[in-house]
Amino acid sequence: MSDSIAKPRLDRRSVLKAGAAGAAVALAMPSIIRPAMADDTIVLLTWETYHDDPWIEEWSRANNTKVQAIRIGSEDELFQQPFSGAVHPDVMYIETGSLARFKAGGLIVDFDVSQVPNAKNITPKLDWKKYASIDGKVQAVPYNWGTQPLMYDADVVKTTDSWSVLWDPAYEGKVNMFDDCSLTFPMIALHVGAKDPFNLTDDEFKKCEDALRSLRKQIRVIARGFDDASTIYAAGDAVLGYCQNVAVVTSLQQKGKNFKYSLPKEGTPTWIDCAGVSAKGNRPIVYKFLNDNLTPEWQSRFITSSSNNGVLNVADARKAGVKEETIKITNLLDAEDPSFWEKLVVFQKNEDLDRRLQIWNDFKSGTL
Repeated sequence: MSDSIAKPRLDRRSVLKAGAAGAAVALAMPSIIRPAMADDTIVLLTWETYHDDPWIEEWSRANNTKVQAIRIGSEDELFQQPFSGAVHPDVMYIETGSLARFKAGGLIVDFDVSQVPNAKNITPKLDWKKYASIDGKVQAVPYNWGTQPLMYDADVVKTTDSWSVLWDPAYEGKVNMFDDCSLTFPMIALHVGAKDPFNLTDDEFKKCEDALRSLRKQIRVIARGFDDASTIYAAGDAVLGYCQNVAVVTSLQQKGKNFKYSLPKEGTPTWIDCAGVSAKGNRPIVYKFLNDNLTPEWQSRFITSSSNNGVLNVADARKAGVKEETIKITNLLDAEDPSFWEKLVVFQKNEDLDRRLQIWNDFKSGTL
């Protein structure tokens, strides 16, 4: 496995579904147009595929407010960026299991849901307030959710019902992982049979260390972001791995590659990416942007262009114009089945992030 990790490319076209332009919609003009001021720039720390440049430029023109999207490749990078001093975000797209970390770091403030009436459009299948609250107070509002399944080349890999296939000697040097301790460690914990993948015992930590040590020889390079993973798989440098976002699978399918994904029997880590606001971002125009992001029209375009799940249920997605061929490659149909949710393990606050980070960094450096 290479110890160096390539810097993520910011070109998201390889993971965007063709035809996004056809889904464009006009956003309503605000009732009062104010002169653009320096503080009327909204800075986003967001993910590849989440906010395409033409969309935010359209919204910026309609609302006389500049939106600057800075794309990140991992949850750990998202946390570190504001402390670098180079970025002062108004909005950060945080998975629910990391919200407590961002709150403790002073990076987000309590979220005022009353300023986002379009939160009513979030599918009731997503019990988001349960995971997006700390001490009874909502910290963020969902923008997208998804599974982190096992992905594989169906022409090569036949057994896909367990995470243990990642350790199969037949695939030595052909497994891919992505560089994000927060999102990867729970899968390792599920693989070793941890009772609670977010609250490990010392014995379970030892088992995770052993599992990572033996996994290292399986991996040639660790991916940084969706584009990087897509490139690695497309080049044949990996045939299976832990999937950061199913958009990677979709992008490979669009290139004629026979990639698929499965939900292993041990459980599949599942994320809910939520928009949290900083103290700087706690102002009406920022909430207006977040509210507009939850309209059926915006969500329809997002789902269509990226093949992500967004926040709509399948009926509302269809009503908003999402085509059946897109719905079939999302989890929208799956989510209607109660048994589907039983296979998922939603990210939560873990017991000791520093300990996990140290083990993960030792794994990457080969000193574990």
